[in-house]
Amino acid sequence: MICLERALDEAPARQLAPLTLGAVLRAQRAGAQVLDARSGEDFAAGHLVGSTHIGLTGRFAGWAKTLLSPDRPIVLVCTPGSEHEVAGLLEGAGFDRVMGYLNGGVEALRGMVSLVRHPARITSPILRRRLARGPLALIDVRDEGEWRREAIPGSVNIPLEHLRERLAKVPEGPIVVYCRTGERSSTAASLLEQTGRMNVVDLVGGIEGWKAA
Repeated sequence: MICLERALDEAPARQLAPLTLGAVLRAQRAGAQVLDARSGEDFAAGHLVGSTHIGLTGRFAGWAKTLLSPDRPIVLVCTPGSEHEVAGLLEGAGFDRVMGYLNGGVEALRGMVSLVRHPARITSPILRRRLARGPLALIDVRDEGEWRREAIPGSVNIPLEHLRERLAKVPEGPIVVYCRTGERSSTAASLLEQTGRMNVVDLVGGIEGWKAA
C-alpha cells in the first residue's frame, strides 16, 4: 500500500497503484480529487460521494484540464481494465499526481449505502409530460453558441466550464441539466452534487434525445 501522506505532499508514486476503499477515503479526506471516468449511465447507477464525473470520451483530457486541479492528487474510479488508459490521458494533459485507482472499481462500494450516490435521470418523453404540467428550471450546460442555435424552450445557459463560478445563477429547487448527448450534463450534475444539491436531474441523451423524442 502506498504512503498517503507522501502521495499528498510530494510527487505521486510512479506506478499506478491499486488502492483499497479505505485508502481512497483517507486520500479524499486529505484533499485528493476522486475522478470517475465511467460512462454517465454507470455513474448514475452508483458512485462514490464527492466524485467528479468526466466520461472517457474524446474531450476527456480537455475537460480534465478545465475542471480538475493540477495541484491536488487524483484518485481514479474506472471501468476495470481502463485505469492505465485514463492515467495516461491525464498525464498527457499535465496531471502528474495520479495516486492510483480504486481496486475493483465501483464494486468495492457494494453494500456501503452511506458512501454511494445515485443521481436522478429523466428521459425526454417524461420531461415533455412534466413540462406540460408547468414550468421547471432547465439548465443548458453547452456553450452559449450551441444554446442559441437550438435549446429546450425556457432553459437557461450556464456553460459547464463556468458552472462553478456561476453557482449563484443556479435556481433553488429541482432543476434539470442537459447538454448535447448527456456527457457534459452528467459532469455538471456531479459538480452540483458536490455543493450539496440533491435535487438535480440529468436529461438522458441531451438535446439530441429531446429532438428524437
